[in-house]
Amino acid sequence: MTTAYRSTISFQIKRFKEFWKIFKRSKRGLFGVGILIFYIAMALAAPLLTPNDPAFGFYVSGDFALPIWFKSLPGGEKLNENFVLVNEPGFPTPESLSEWDLAVASENAIVTPRYENSTGNGSFAMIFKRKDPRVLAQRVEVHLTKEFSWPYDPPRRFYCEIAVFAKGAEDVPVRVSIIIGQVGGNHSYPVFWTQKIETTTMSGITPIPRIDSYDPDFKKKFGAIWADPAREVFSKPGNYVYDISILFIDDKPETIRKQVEVTVYVDDLNVKLYGTAYGPLGTDFMGRDIFAQFVYGARISLLIGLLSAILSVLVGLIVGLVAGYVGKMTDEVLMRFTDMLLVLPQLPLLIVLIAVIGASLWNLVIIIGVLGWMGFARTVRSQTLSLKERPFVEAAKAVGASRLHIISKHILPNVMSLVYVSLALSVPSAIISEAALSWLGLFDPSVVSWGRMLHDAQINEGIERLWWIIPPGVSIALVSLSFILLGYALDEILNPKLRRRR
Repeated sequence: MTTAYRSTISFQIKRFKEFWKIFKRSKRGLFGVGILIFYIAMALAAPLLTPNDPAFGFYVSGDFALPIWFKSLPGGEKLNENFVLVNEPGFPTPESLSEWDLAVASENAIVTPRYENSTGNGSFAMIFKRKDPRVLAQRVEVHLTKEFSWPYDPPRRFYCEIAVFAKGAEDVPVRVSIIIGQVGGNHSYPVFWTQKIETTTMSGITPIPRIDSYDPDFKKKFGAIWADPAREVFSKPGNYVYDISILFIDDKPETIRKQVEVTVYVDDLNVKLYGTAYGPLGTDFMGRDIFAQFVYGARISLLIGLLSAILSVLVGLIVGLVAGYVGKMTDEVLMRFTDMLLVLPQLPLLIVLIAVIGASLWNLVIIIGVLGWMGFARTVRSQTLSLKERPFVEAAKAVGASRLHIISKHILPNVMSLVYVSLALSVPSAIISEAALSWLGLFDPSVVSWGRMLHDAQINEGIERLWWIIPPGVSIALVSLSFILLGYALDEILNPKLRRRR
């Protein structure tokens, strides 16, 4: 058994070498394989090429950000990239406290900074105590600040993060405020968020509404929901300061002579500015990375194309073999059903079925595959009608071979050349069908294909953004072309009538 198995493997390897020897003479076949290898490699390497999620990676930068290479063009120096104030906002180590400046203005109180890590997550703790327990400190203001440079035009969007915890605020209420101002500027920007804390809270307080220049409630603080806070706050290039103001209000007479101690914990302190330039292909209307959509779209388009083509060829092969060999009523029923499907307009039928069943990835594969087998089935049937009259089939019948044995061992091997060619030529139509459905809005919302990229560009004013339109459009054409060239090359090699003699 082992010797026979090795002999079979050796024979298959020899056949493949002979096939490759003939195939490499076809220039268009090699060109098609080269294109296909490029896109397959890109699809497999997608996680290495980009860290962003193509479907749900919202706002990796500003919406409609231009490609990063626009910065090298005339006028591109005004574009800006993403900026993050602190790379590790959660105070993971005691050294992270040194990135912030602490200023205290008071003669009657002591505010001591400390690194706190009792819960396993680091934070910046500020401990308030009176110098004299018998004297109220009144209003003690602490400023936690960090300066940064922004030498560009206004960013597309900005977002501030902060979480505040308090302990002992029943005796001394605390008011926390956030402001961003320009260093040395002659005017002050609005207070973005201010909140008074009068009870102990260890669950964390975050700003409501969010300090997000895109949030409608936050925009109202700047006059109207159509205001642009990012343009107002970062109106010109310069040095800015992010200021966390913590006001301890020690004015309760009943706490005199009481040992008062208030601790305020500040965590997750950061500012993110979303730029106007990002990545090789920029971002879409929701700030998603178009390059990530492009490389991951290769996966989806190739997957749907290949699986749909395999399914359609498999169904067509079975129907053609059964109809051609069994004949009579079976042939009549199968062929009339095939003719009925052939006369139906495919795209409207696809649209109706996807709209009814749902546009999931696997529904797309099944429906495109099930509606693409009819032409191949008729081709296989005609070849089977010819093969079943051959002497070797008659000899098999004479020795008592079953129908299944004859079909699988004698007829199927002789139609496999049709399978290879049809499989290569069916992939382009499957890819284009998926692209057409996605372009019409019938796509799986959890994935991004090249067709969906074209749909998003069409409905979101992206037609004039050529870097959004050209890559998926050209890729659909190139991948389809590669399979067509591959199919023609296989047909020349496997079809005796077209095989070149050298």
